[in-house]
Amino acid sequence: MESDWYSQGPLTKKFEDDLSTYLNSNVSVVNNGTSAILCALLANNFKSGDRVLVPDFTFFATLSAPKFLGAKVMTADVDPTTFNISPEQVEEIVKSNDIKFVIVVDIAGLPIDIDAFEDLAKKYKFTLIEDAAQALGSEYKNKKVGSFNHTTTFSFHIAKQITTIEGGCVSSNDENISKRIKQLRDHGRIDTKNYIHNIIGSNFRITDLQSSIGIEQLKKIEIYILQRNAISKKYKDKIKNVGFQQNPTYSIKHSNMMFFTVYPNKTIRDKNFKILHENGVDAKLPWPPLHSQPANSELNKNIHENTRIISDTALMLPIFNGMTDEEADYVIECCNNINLKS
Repeated sequence: MESDWYSQGPLTKKFEDDLSTYLNSNVSVVNNGTSAILCALLANNFKSGDRVLVPDFTFFATLSAPKFLGAKVMTADVDPTTFNISPEQVEEIVKSNDIKFVIVVDIAGLPIDIDAFEDLAKKYKFTLIEDAAQALGSEYKNKKVGSFNHTTTFSFHIAKQITTIEGGCVSSNDENISKRIKQLRDHGRIDTKNYIHNIIGSNFRITDLQSSIGIEQLKKIEIYILQRNAISKKYKDKIKNVGFQQNPTYSIKHSNMMFFTVYPNKTIRDKNFKILHENGVDAKLPWPPLHSQPANSELNKNIHENTRIISDTALMLPIFNGMTDEEADYVIECCNNINLKS
């Protein structure tokens, strides 16, 4: 608060530089993860009416951002073990539809199969955007998510691996895309010292106050991820009679933004959810399928079975920066004390 600059300024530039070094890519910081998706689409020459494919199992912003820009949105089912969008399902859809963009999502921080999707993008000539809102710090085959050839977006919401309270960024190895995003976030200006607007943009800027938080948070990200990985391992080792989201061999490092347990059916899941809350455990239900959202009535016929099952049977257990062993042990004790027989 002793700085002379509170809006976007030198600390935001430092935060961008630190993130660029961490990801080995060009990073542009914006005010939230949804704005990051909007900017990523626009910087990659999105046009109203373009058809965009997204996973059916994801937070609503993955769909609402392209739809807000005038996209024709389609949904694809996800893999029943990883919860991530399936390359096979995507290929079936892009073969018979004029898909301009595919937005993939790293659910709970688990990376998608990047090689498979980059190959599909080349084969079918669509633009790949990775919504890695949940995956900062995760790695695919020893490379950080956000360091590959496609555009990647991140979120710094309060629940994420690092936070600026609200915030996000776009990572790209293409300097032209990064420059365009910096224009888009500042009303289309290239030079903040004048009022010449070269393109139509908006105000997607973050403040230096928020960036100062991000700078300090980023210094601790590896500690946070180690803590989350330790909690995840403890849950998997000690919670009985439940299934878990599976981690493929290509995911060398999983940042565990969330932790999913899976139950035999919806009745048992709902019973566990209720009892956990009665015992003070802040478990959460997953997102409903995008095709079932009231704002997406035109997608109601696109029912995806894997997504429906995950949404009905999965439960998210608490996992957060600074979570203690005692807190995790209490969650485990509560889970194991519940009678799983309906």
